Amino acid sequence: MTTQPQDSSESSLLLDKFERAREILWGQPGFQRRNSTITASGWSFFPQATWIVETVRTDESVAIFLQQIDKEGGQRIVLPGKVCERIYKQHESIMKIRRQVRAKHGAETRKQKRIN
Repeated sequence: MTTQPQDSSESSLLLDKFERAREILWGQPGFQRRNSTITASGWSFFPQATWIVETVRTDESVAIFLQQIDKEGGQRIVLPGKVCERIYKQHESIMKIRRQVRAKHGAETRKQKRIN
């Protein structure tokens, strides 16, 4: 028994939103991809799980693909470009404030050491 190659439109019907989004971005001009796997032994309110974080950037867009696998199964979610940009801006804002606090603390420490 031989199997016929599937029509690409048929195979795309089998893909979920997660895979369709990855397929659209894959190989676009300027395509870059980074991923990390984090195995968490259990945080205060998160159960033991494995997280896969994949960031994809092209010349025109960015997306973050998150996968979480635990004993009860898994979840997959795609964060669209606007959400990624907002997370990045919030992170930068927090880090800017933290740098200012550290600089102020360092200046106070240097001032105290010179007085003593």
